[in-house]
Amino acid sequence: MVKNKQKPTSAFAILDAGTSKLAAIIVEPNKSGTLTIIGDAIQESAGVKGGEINDLEAFSTAVGNTVQMAENKAGVTIKDIHLVCNAGQANIQIIRSHIDLSDAKISKRDLRRIIAKQNDIHISDTRTIIQHEPFQYILDEHSQVRNPLGMFAQKLSSDSLLLTIRSSSIANMRQVIQQNHLIPQHIHHGASMSGLACLSEEERDLGSLVLDIGGGTSGIALFMDGKVVYTDTLALGGIQLTRDIAKVLSISIEEAERLKVFEGTVFTANTHVMRTAPGIPSKGDNFILSGGLSDLDMLTLSNSEQIERQLLNTIIKTRLEEILEKLMARLTDANMHHAVGNRVILAGGTAKLTGIAEFVSSFWKKNAQLGAPNSFSGLGEREDTDPLAAALGMAIFIQSYPDEPIQRQIRKLPFGKFGKFSNWLIKNI
Repeated sequence: MVKNKQKPTSAFAILDAGTSKLAAIIVEPNKSGTLTIIGDAIQESAGVKGGEINDLEAFSTAVGNTVQMAENKAGVTIKDIHLVCNAGQANIQIIRSHIDLSDAKISKRDLRRIIAKQNDIHISDTRTIIQHEPFQYILDEHSQVRNPLGMFAQKLSSDSLLLTIRSSSIANMRQVIQQNHLIPQHIHHGASMSGLACLSEEERDLGSLVLDIGGGTSGIALFMDGKVVYTDTLALGGIQLTRDIAKVLSISIEEAERLKVFEGTVFTANTHVMRTAPGIPSKGDNFILSGGLSDLDMLTLSNSEQIERQLLNTIIKTRLEEILEKLMARLTDANMHHAVGNRVILAGGTAKLTGIAEFVSSFWKKNAQLGAPNSFSGLGEREDTDPLAAALGMAIFIQSYPDEPIQRQIRKLPFGKFGKFSNWLIKNI
């Protein structure tokens, strides 16, 4: 990633704008260049459906209240705010540019020419670039060249990763920020930022798929060689699970949400689990270590009607299966399914369902586990940092890209490291 840029010197905010919840953190840069969280807030969202704004006024009010609560906790007033969202159908393209060489020996001038080509990429007015990152050089047909300076070739090419979001979605998000007298800065994709927070550097390098199932959306971000190489988002999430429960059981949305959170599981007692001892599902909101879970358990509804846990379990599983099938279909359509390794990291509120890691492991035949944000200075008193994952990931991103709201320039040579993904890319894309 691009470094050696001017770091932010005053406190700023990061807002994770979800369909069901808003999470804000206030970040203060230290003299050492590190960032400290000095305030945070989590509030119910409003005016958003499937990740997109559907009521500007309601969303603006909710954003203002959340940021103000974080400001009060931090004891500061902020001007700049960075946004994480799942709007705009985030999409990654791999763009290749090339130049013919007049001299067979590659010079610094040649490198400047190829970078100018990459910076001159034109995209549709309906899309906005939010990240533009160098990937690799290619000499003639030879890839995996980190620094071609002084090498010989007839043609020099370079690949870069271009992450874009629909321009209208960005315009609406910025409008809300400005209505609250704040200055919008970076805008980024939710699952990608959750991955930065929950994955170690080694996990990002070796390859991991982040599955972020929120209230109104389910996003994926594929990391390889330290970079996000694929993203996608479905307008399906935990809210659909709640509605399914309410519809099938003929109960209110409020009761269905309570039932999902406190009783909902996707764990079957006779299922062999991969990452934990048999019979012990991954921990969720309703997990009780001393008590076994059985599909034959009876649950009592507010109208005194009793149902088997198996029915609730089946309702939840049916929708989750749809989400997983559609996301894998998206990966397949993009010819990225072969690039997905064995590691899946779960994030988002719906990842708190008991047994979901085992369910995803079994359904996708991969090693799925619950993700948690890496330690961050200033959050020592908060026990549950999972709802802040995407916002914390954005803070990590800011440390690498601190000064430009939209990345259009590649300023550092040579390109960063790359490995097995570039091999796969050349053969399959």
